[in-house]
Amino acid sequence: MSLPLAERDLYLLRIETEIRNKKNLLVKKKKDLEKKSKLNHYLSGVKNDYSKYYDYIVNEKQQQYNALILLKEYMGDLIKTEHLVDDQLRTAKYDQKDIFAEINKVKAELDELIE
Repeated sequence: MSLPLAERDLYLLRIETEIRNKKNLLVKKKKDLEKKSKLNHYLSGVKNDYSKYYDYIVNEKQQQYNALILLKEYMGDLIKTEHLVDDQLRTAKYDQKDIFAEINKVKAELDELIE
Protein backbone atom coordinates (compact mmCIF):
# COMPACT_ATOMS: atom_id res chain seq x y z
CA MET A 1 0.00 0.00 0.00
CA SER A 2 1.44 3.32 -1.07
CA LEU A 3 0.53 6.66 0.49
CA PRO A 4 0.07 9.77 -1.64
CA LEU A 5 3.12 12.03 -1.56
CA ALA A 6 1.51 14.72 0.62
CA GLU A 7 0.33 12.17 3.21
CA ARG A 8 3.73 10.49 3.24
CA ASP A 9 5.44 13.85 3.83
CA LEU A 10 3.09 14.66 6.70
CA TYR A 11 3.64 11.21 8.19
CA LEU A 12 7.43 11.63 7.98
CA LEU A 13 7.18 15.09 9.50
CA ARG A 14 5.18 13.71 12.44
CA ILE A 15 7.77 10.98 12.96
CA GLU A 16 10.63 13.48 12.83
CA THR A 17 8.84 15.73 15.34
CA GLU A 18 8.23 12.79 17.68
CA ILE A 19 11.91 11.76 17.50
CA ARG A 20 13.01 15.33 18.24
CA ASN A 21 10.60 15.50 21.22
CA LYS A 22 11.94 12.19 22.62
CA LYS A 23 15.54 13.40 22.30
CA ASN A 24 14.67 16.66 24.03
CA LEU A 25 12.95 14.75 26.83
CA LEU A 26 16.00 12.54 27.32
CA VAL A 27 18.33 15.53 27.41
CA LYS A 28 16.06 17.23 29.96
CA LYS A 29 15.98 14.07 32.10
CA LYS A 30 19.76 13.78 31.90
CA LYS A 31 20.20 17.31 33.19
CA ASP A 32 17.63 16.69 35.94
CA LEU A 33 19.37 13.45 36.95
CA GLU A 34 22.70 15.24 37.18
CA LYS A 35 21.22 17.53 39.80
CA LYS A 36 19.46 14.73 41.68
CA SER A 37 22.42 12.33 41.58
CA LYS A 38 24.38 14.75 43.71
CA LEU A 39 21.82 14.14 46.45
CA ASN A 40 21.26 10.42 45.83
CA HIS A 41 24.25 8.24 44.96
CA TYR A 42 21.96 5.43 43.70
CA LEU A 43 21.05 7.56 40.70
CA SER A 44 24.64 7.80 39.50
CA GLY A 45 24.32 4.67 37.33
CA VAL A 46 21.18 5.99 35.68
CA LYS A 47 22.87 9.37 35.21
CA ASN A 48 25.83 7.67 33.54
CA ASP A 49 23.51 5.89 31.10
CA TYR A 50 21.81 9.16 30.20
CA SER A 51 25.20 10.85 29.88
CA LYS A 52 26.40 8.20 27.44
CA TYR A 53 23.28 8.58 25.34
CA TYR A 54 23.56 12.38 25.48
CA ASP A 55 27.19 12.22 24.34
CA TYR A 56 26.16 9.88 21.52
CA ILE A 57 23.44 12.29 20.33
CA VAL A 58 25.78 15.29 20.46
CA ASN A 59 28.48 13.39 18.58
CA GLU A 60 25.98 12.23 15.97
CA LYS A 61 24.71 15.81 15.45
CA GLN A 62 28.27 17.12 15.20
CA GLN A 63 29.12 14.52 12.54
CA GLN A 64 25.98 15.42 10.63
CA TYR A 65 26.91 19.11 10.81
CA ASN A 66 30.46 18.41 9.61
CA ALA A 67 29.19 16.33 6.69
CA LEU A 68 26.82 19.09 5.64
CA ILE A 69 29.62 21.66 5.77
CA LEU A 70 31.72 19.45 3.48
CA LEU A 71 28.79 19.05 1.13
CA LYS A 72 28.25 22.83 1.11
CA GLU A 73 31.89 23.42 0.24
CA TYR A 74 31.75 20.80 -2.51
CA MET A 75 28.64 22.41 -4.01
CA GLY A 76 30.31 25.84 -3.89
CA ASP A 77 33.39 24.48 -5.66
CA LEU A 78 31.23 22.70 -8.21
CA ILE A 79 29.34 25.88 -9.03
CA LYS A 80 32.56 27.90 -9.35
CA THR A 81 34.76 25.47 -11.27
CA GLU A 82 32.40 23.51 -13.50
CA HIS A 83 30.88 25.03 -16.57
CA LEU A 84 27.30 24.11 -15.87
CA VAL A 85 24.46 24.78 -18.25
CA ASP A 86 21.57 26.90 -17.01
CA ASP A 87 19.44 23.99 -15.77
CA GLN A 88 22.34 22.37 -13.96
CA LEU A 89 23.40 25.66 -12.40
CA ARG A 90 19.84 26.40 -11.26
CA THR A 91 19.53 22.91 -9.77
CA ALA A 92 22.93 23.20 -8.05
CA LYS A 93 22.01 26.55 -6.52
CA TYR A 94 18.65 25.18 -5.37
CA ASP A 95 20.40 22.20 -3.78
CA GLN A 96 22.91 24.53 -2.18
CA LYS A 97 20.04 26.54 -0.67
CA ASP A 98 18.57 23.31 0.78
CA ILE A 99 21.97 22.41 2.25
CA PHE A 100 22.25 25.84 3.91
CA ALA A 101 18.80 25.38 5.45
CA GLU A 102 19.70 21.91 6.74
CA ILE A 103 23.00 23.24 8.17
CA ASN A 104 21.12 25.93 10.08
CA LYS A 105 18.61 23.36 11.36
CA VAL A 106 21.31 20.94 12.55
CA LYS A 107 23.33 23.77 14.10
CA ALA A 108 20.27 24.95 16.05
CA GLU A 109 19.62 21.38 17.26
CA LEU A 110 23.26 21.01 18.28
CA ASP A 111 23.20 24.35 20.14
CA GLU A 112 20.00 23.29 21.90
CA LEU A 113 21.60 20.03 23.03
CA ILE A 114 24.73 21.70 24.32
CA GLU A 115 22.93 24.41 26.35
